Amino acid sequence: MQAIGRTVRVKIIAGEEILKNLLKNRQPVIFSFWHNRIFFCSYFLYKKVFKKGVHLTVLISQSKDGEWIAKIVEMWGGDTARGSTTRGGKGALLGLIKNLRRKNGAVVTTPDGPKGPVYKFQAGTLALSQMTQVAIVPVTYSAKKTWVFNSWDKFIVPKPFTKAHVAFGEPITIPHDITEKDFENRRKKAEEAMMELVKQTEDAFKI
Repeated sequence: MQAIGRTVRVKIIAGEEILKNLLKNRQPVIFSFWHNRIFFCSYFLYKKVFKKGVHLTVLISQSKDGEWIAKIVEMWGGDTARGSTTRGGKGALLGLIKNLRRKNGAVVTTPDGPKGPVYKFQAGTLALSQMTQVAIVPVTYSAKKTWVFNSWDKFIVPKPFTKAHVAFGEPITIPHDITEKDFENRRKKAEEAMMELVKQTEDAFKI
């Protein structure tokens, strides 16, 4: 991951000020990106956030597939909260809440993981924002040349020395006192915002 990541030529095409403000103000934050973008989004946050003194806790499923990313996060000095909507969710949620209450704390989630459907923003990340009143900041990337795996999410790995576009979306916070209908509307808007970022990063290669 690091070997490939170092060679990728990166341009932040949206939301650079959002990232700068987060680093300047040291506010707790929930970074969220789609499951198939784990490879380079993780590396980018490691370079631009981990190494700037922000302590990240990454939500990772208890599956065997989650082991490799858990070892990488721990090697980078971050923490992991092992769980998902299908197994270990309560313990993982408590771990995420604990980190968001610490100085320079932030967490990372993949809202369509661990089993999809791909690009379906599940409720867990929104519930975490609602309980903690910490904003969700969507993140994505697209690369010009990639390998795409034959997995449920069509996992994407950028090829060495390719160009990549990274984008950060406007922070999303879920109020405490809202109806189920309003919660669902906000879930849909979060999903649409994430997909719009994907479109922006992909369309920028066509210009």
